[in-house]
Amino acid sequence: MKDHIFTLTFIALLLLAAAKLTGQVTTQQQMMSRGNNDALILELPSAQPKLVENLWEDYLKDNYKVRTSKTKKVRTGELSSLNFELPGVSAGSKVDMYSQVREVGNGSELMVWIATPDGYVSPALDRGQYLEAEKMLMRFALTVSREQIADDVDSQEDRLKDLEKELDRLRKDKERAEKDIVDAQQLIAEREAEIQQNLLDQETKQREIETQMRVVEQVKTQLKEY
Repeated sequence: MKDHIFTLTFIALLLLAAAKLTGQVTTQQQMMSRGNNDALILELPSAQPKLVENLWEDYLKDNYKVRTSKTKKVRTGELSSLNFELPGVSAGSKVDMYSQVREVGNGSELMVWIATPDGYVSPALDRGQYLEAEKMLMRFALTVSREQIADDVDSQEDRLKDLEKELDRLRKDKERAEKDIVDAQQLIAEREAEIQQNLLDQETKQREIETQMRVVEQVKTQLKEY
């Protein structure tokens, strides 16, 4: 039964994740540390900025072997990934990539500026380079989505465990209540037996009193005769 519930929950999460994965890439000029330049903008609805930033740094390191760090003397949170090869974009040379994650509504935007020897990647500069850069960002969007699904699964599993604990507690409460009822019934039976015995003892005692009263009267009569 638990496996069935978990399977349904997991399917629901997959559908939810599919609905969340509406990330799309657009391009426009944005201000950055090197001026106003063409940027690729990846929309990530429902993804928190801190999660996106952490995943982005790991994604670049794992896939392109480049170290990402805060851009020096910039307070906007801009990141720099310098002097690395970006297949399909760098074409035998190397690029410098600048990026920034910002909160937008309930989600995030990842802005990326890719500096090539010929300029910043955009559809106008080189359509082929732009499409490759766009694919790279969409692959990252899938990484974000997978992480969100994993977080959702962990959250739902924790909720399931909490529900199971609550059910166990309710079962134990029921067992304690049933035991209390049995104990109470046993006590009532014992008290009823004690009451019946008490009534019998009262009758016996009453007879003893009546007998003793007659004895007293007899003794008093004898005393008067003397």
